[in-house]
Amino acid sequence: MSIRLRLTIYWAAIIGLILVIAGVAVLILFERQQWGALDGALLEEADTAAATISRLGPGAGTDSIVRNLSEERDLGPRRRVRIVSGDRVIADFGDTTSDLPEKRAGHSKAPDRGVRDGARGKLRFALVPFQLGDTSAIFENGVDAGAVRKSIARLRTSLLLILPLILSIAVSGGYLLAGRALVPIIALAGELSRIDPRDLSHRLDAGPVNDEVARLTDAINALLDRVERAANTERRFAADAAHEMRTPLAVLRTGLEVALGRERSPAEYSDAVASALREVVALCTMADQLLTLARLDQEASLERMRLDLGALIREVVEAVEPLVQAKQLTLATAGTGIATVEGNPIHLRRLVINLIDNALKFTPAHGRVEIGLSVRDGSAILRVADSGPGIPPADLPFIFDRFFRGKARDESGNGLGLSLCREIVRLHHGAIAAANRTGGGCEFVVTLPLAPYRDP
Repeated sequence: MSIRLRLTIYWAAIIGLILVIAGVAVLILFERQQWGALDGALLEEADTAAATISRLGPGAGTDSIVRNLSEERDLGPRRRVRIVSGDRVIADFGDTTSDLPEKRAGHSKAPDRGVRDGARGKLRFALVPFQLGDTSAIFENGVDAGAVRKSIARLRTSLLLILPLILSIAVSGGYLLAGRALVPIIALAGELSRIDPRDLSHRLDAGPVNDEVARLTDAINALLDRVERAANTERRFAADAAHEMRTPLAVLRTGLEVALGRERSPAEYSDAVASALREVVALCTMADQLLTLARLDQEASLERMRLDLGALIREVVEAVEPLVQAKQLTLATAGTGIATVEGNPIHLRRLVINLIDNALKFTPAHGRVEIGLSVRDGSAILRVADSGPGIPPADLPFIFDRFFRGKARDESGNGLGLSLCREIVRLHHGAIAAANRTGGGCEFVVTLPLAPYRDP
């Protein structure tokens, strides 16, 4: 079912309910107004006549008063006025063939003062009990209520004819308005369908009016911006990966071709195989990092557990101690106490290893690498600093880009380590930054949210 049809159905239901309530209310108010005026006049006449007859007492004057009242035509064309006491009729004038007040079942005593319809629904009577001499009597003042009943019937008929007509007009107008309101949405869908997936540079026109459709258009344009950036990143990533892998593959192929070009000594073959092995190891490392990056890009969330970041750092420091000694470096740790975070231990271990390995790689012999861990404002802050040459200021904005190596291009590595660090931190809802130190070297700062406290 289309939105236009659903909106029309909702509109019809609401308008129909409003019209029914309004029609019933108008009819009830009109009936009360009509019957109220007639009933008030009948009761006033009956009260006056009964009081007069009760004051004068039984006699000839009673018939005269009843007869005169029955001959009045200001309330209706036909009248019937009676005085009854029990089953005895004391006076009965007017249209004596018309109906009498209906008797209510289960009421044997004299009726109370009030208004009652005739037994055949033609006349309407005001009943007033009064004292006539020593007996109790009922003054029945009746009038033909046909005019009132016809007025009410005409209004009811008019409402039954007019309300459906109003409803049909309102529903038709609602259907047209719904279609008119959905025109921008239909146009928006048409523009979206014309966007080529291979060219995401096209943007939708939000129009001059800042309404809901314009805000939807802005949201779609923002989504297209993100999709275009992601697509460009993927294409650039594929191109960079192919470019980076082409060089070691070419070196490997050339080395093997040269080695097989003529007979060589076992030592030369050994050197060629060793060189080929180094290139294969570099390619395997690159492939592993590329696979990890691809998986991180596809993961909206990681399998997480509570872990002590300080203990993890201490384990990594112990593992790299032989490398530190081999390069004659000083590795200092500070504040690596308990800092509980929620994260993936494998990825966080890779994060710490990459940062420490990066610091060791660019720190010259007899240099110093510092690792610090602190807790502040609900976050664990990891700092890895070195005393190396630092990062050229022009390269700082790009060091987390994939395959970017800057001035370190002559060093071993493929420019993927820091990219992996950034993706791991992002998936752990943290932040990573790098800056040069005043005294030389650079410092990487990683901020990760602490795990929520749990009562043991």
